[in-house]
This record gives sequence, C-alpha cells and structure tokens, in this order.
Amino acid sequence: MGNKEEFLKNIQKGKISLILGIAFLVISLITGVVAYYNKDKEMKTTVPLGDVEKENVYASVDVKLMTDYFAKNDYAGIEHKTYFVWDEQYIYIVDLNDKNREALNAIYDYSYSEEEKKEEPASVTIKGMTKKIPSDLKSIAIKAYNEVYDEKKLNTTNFSDYLGVVYLDTFESPMQDLSLDLIACLPSLIIGLVILFIYFKTNRTTKKCIARLESKWETVLNEMDSSDTFYFKKAKMYITKNYLISYVNGLEVYDFNDVVWIYPHEYRYNGSLSQKSIHIVTKDSKTHKLATVSASKKNLIVFDEMYDTLTNRMPNVLSGYTKENKEKAKELYLK
Repeated sequence: MGNKEEFLKNIQKGKISLILGIAFLVISLITGVVAYYNKDKEMKTTVPLGDVEKENVYASVDVKLMTDYFAKNDYAGIEHKTYFVWDEQYIYIVDLNDKNREALNAIYDYSYSEEEKKEEPASVTIKGMTKKIPSDLKSIAIKAYNEVYDEKKLNTTNFSDYLGVVYLDTFESPMQDLSLDLIACLPSLIIGLVILFIYFKTNRTTKKCIARLESKWETVLNEMDSSDTFYFKKAKMYITKNYLISYVNGLEVYDFNDVVWIYPHEYRYNGSLSQKSIHIVTKDSKTHKLATVSASKKNLIVFDEMYDTLTNRMPNVLSGYTKENKEKAKELYLK
C-alpha cells in the first residue's frame, strides 16, 4: 500500500544533498585558501643561504658580486644557468632565472668592470629553494672556482668548506608546491559539484513532471493512499491503479494509457548478471529506464514481483523484448 505523506517526503528530501554538496564545496574552498595562505606566509620568510645545510628550504642571499654562468643544464625543457655569487662574507652556487639575472645586471657589470673608481651598486636579494649539490655540478664548480682564483685550492675534500652542501635554485619557491596542495582539494570539489549537479537535475526533473501533470497531480497523490497501491522501497517505485511512479533520479510519473511496451533488461559483467531494470516505452517512442536493482536473490524476487504487477496492471501493453514486439510498438507510436 502506498502512502502519500511518505511519497512527498521522499521526493522533497533532496535538500540534504544540496546542503551536503555545498558543504563539500566549502571544505575544498577553505582547504585551498588555507594552503595558499600558508604558502604566501612562507614566501615572506626566508633563511640566509649561509645558514642552510639541507634541501627544500626557502632561502635568500644578498648578492654583491657575481661571475658569468659556469654551467648550464636543461630541466623539463627550461634552461638553467649556474653562477657563483658573493655576499659580504661568502661565495655561493646559484641557478638564476631570467628575472633574477636581469635584476643583477648592475652587479654583473660591476663585477667585470675594469674601472677602479666605478661606484659599487647596492646589493640585490635573490630567493629560491635549496638543493643538494650533485656530484657532476660539484666537479664543474671545482674547475670553475679554481679558474676564477687562478689557483688549484678547491677540491672534493674541502669543497663544502668553501661552497657548502647546497645551492640556491631561484626557479623554485614554496608556491611550486601549491599546485599539489590544490590538487588535494580536488576530490572534495568534484564530489561537491557532482552532488549539486545530481540535486539540481533531480529537482528540475521533479518540477517539470509536476508541471506536466497539472490537474492530474492531485489524482496521482490521492491514489497513493489506495489499498491496491504497491510500493517497492528499494526500487523507489509506486504502482497505483493507473500510474507508475518512480523517484530514483527525480520524479517520473507515467499514465498506463501512455505506455505501449514494457520489458526487463539485464546488465552483465564478465558474463555474470549484475543488475536488472525495467524499461518502458511510451507513445512518443521514448524509452525510460526504471527500477534498477542489483542481482541478489532477494532483489530478483522483488524485481519479478514488480514486473508482474506492472504487466497485470497493463494487460494490453506489449511485454518482453522481442523482434515482433519491437515492430508492433512502432505501429502504436503517436505520429
């Protein structure tokens, strides 16, 4: 037996989905904002390069002198050029991106100027992420360093005493990892969008159905309380005296007089039955999939009961998927 109040509650409870979808979107937004705030905060705080001995530290150096590049390499299609730079006390190895290299033009010119009284430019601060100095770069740096000082005083034994164990890569910053943090927000964002899409689609389907029924809507509702109405909770389907009512993906109501053909449809995975559904074809030649259930023993018993109930309520409707019924259905469609 159907129940009008329960039916109305079922087709209106989608508001929970709306709240849930919005909640997921808010979570993804907050997560993204917090990630950006933390990275932005990290961007404003650097450690002096001379105090760093480990990788992935956002560090800075105030450059007062520099050499021309002594090494270059290709990283993911981007050319990196490597330089020696000096601050007030020490010499460092750095990879300079174009922006930083341009900012150091005055210092570069000063470093190679032969004018004795040339005014020393102000130091320029460069920032980047620290990286361990690889062995191949170490070998090149030793040769370049000894050429700068015109003596062989740097070697693999004393290398870290002169140039440390890390170099500064100005191509990278904490913001490089922001994309990874934002990717972590994607699952909740996608879930939220999917839930909202289903909610609005379902809501739209329900409103269109009620509007289409117009004066019949009250009749449909009144039949919900009839003693001969069948309700199949798992399939979200009501079968009244004159109507088939489904609310799986929004409200769908079909007048038995508009149905010309009904047949079961099986879904198989690797040869095994996984789901069954009921397909009905209406006079406008459109096919509608209803009452999909998983292929458990209990569900299949309920499915057969649903199908038999529908065929009994619509004795003049074509039943079963056959070539003959497919041809006969065409004769019943509205022209």
